[in-house]
Amino acid sequence: MIFKRLIQMRKLSYLLILLLLCLSCVHDRQKEESLTKTFQATGESNPGTRTALTDGQVLWSEGDCISVFNTACPAGEQYAITPGDGGKNQASFTGTDIGVGPWYSLYPHSGDASFNDGALSFSLPGVQLYSDGGFGQGANPMVAVSASNNLYFKNICGLLLVPLKGSGTVKSITITSSSQEALWGSAKVNMGYSDIPELEMTQVPDEEHKSLTLDCGEGLTLGEEALNFYFVIPPGALTGGFTITVSDNTGHQFSKQTSSSIGILRSTLKHMAPLSCPLAGSRLLSCTEWGVYDISGAEAEGIRVFGKDDQAALRSGLEMQFRIQSLVNANALCIGFPASMVEGESYNLVLQSVGDTGVDDATVSAVLLKREDGKCWLEDASGKVGYIIADEL
Repeated sequence: MIFKRLIQMRKLSYLLILLLLCLSCVHDRQKEESLTKTFQATGESNPGTRTALTDGQVLWSEGDCISVFNTACPAGEQYAITPGDGGKNQASFTGTDIGVGPWYSLYPHSGDASFNDGALSFSLPGVQLYSDGGFGQGANPMVAVSASNNLYFKNICGLLLVPLKGSGTVKSITITSSSQEALWGSAKVNMGYSDIPELEMTQVPDEEHKSLTLDCGEGLTLGEEALNFYFVIPPGALTGGFTITVSDNTGHQFSKQTSSSIGILRSTLKHMAPLSCPLAGSRLLSCTEWGVYDISGAEAEGIRVFGKDDQAALRSGLEMQFRIQSLVNANALCIGFPASMVEGESYNLVLQSVGDTGVDDATVSAVLLKREDGKCWLEDASGKVGYIIADEL
């Protein structure tokens, strides 16, 4: 009898221990849950402004994180998107509970951001990453303020779309403002806004911060159909014109300056006209003889190329003229061009033929690809015809 009671007491002890363990797990789980908080985040719906560029909707991406602040937590706390919510307009973000609201939020998360005196302070990156069909993840900054668990984010920058076509492989594109303004660096937003937030660039507009670069990774090959490149830019920028510099995988650069006012607007996509961009990948650069070449195929083919029965002449002045004259007949090809040309810039070439040279009289726009040893290599805007002329004999 005593033995049976001992066995029953031992079983009861095991049950009590198991019950205490279960209660402890529930308590720990409740304690853990009480230390976290979840927000429902919705992005602003506007064409061309989103974390992922899709059909005018603001779609969150897998791996997105936001920073959440309040007066008790000016350094902010990181909140991560719930797995599976990428690709949605509304997503859940969970992180450590920082206390009561109102809450102020910044996308993307930044460990260097802070909330003080009613304003969010943070930095915009000087290098953005290319993404197919849009801009890189985290490139489009947004802010939100709320007294509830629902965060409605507003865009604080605008977009510039730069379509490029031509030849070569693009490694990076840099936009340099002609005005004394910073395109990246320290910035802030007064979070007391009622409807539309205003971005204030607090960065000193030195030469470094006047240029913004888009990194194209391993490189993108240009062709006849334009590729779209997106830049996220502070509102109000580029009203005084800018320069676009395209770098290829060989280190060659093409530059184009415009004095046109783009005037970036918040949450708005601005389009540039397609820009022809011949780079070092041009087939013309494999040619060495003076003349005109068809470069539309796999290899450059001569249309009118200097040969053993020709002589060359050069007329100098503000407007120069290079002439290839046949010694056998009266045929001659004359190409007029400016005296001063810079690599990467576009110039008008005046083509004139005497007799049948295979080249029609015309004025064409062409980009100077290379200038070396008294020779100039130029490619027309279509990327189909190339010219090698002499600028000294």
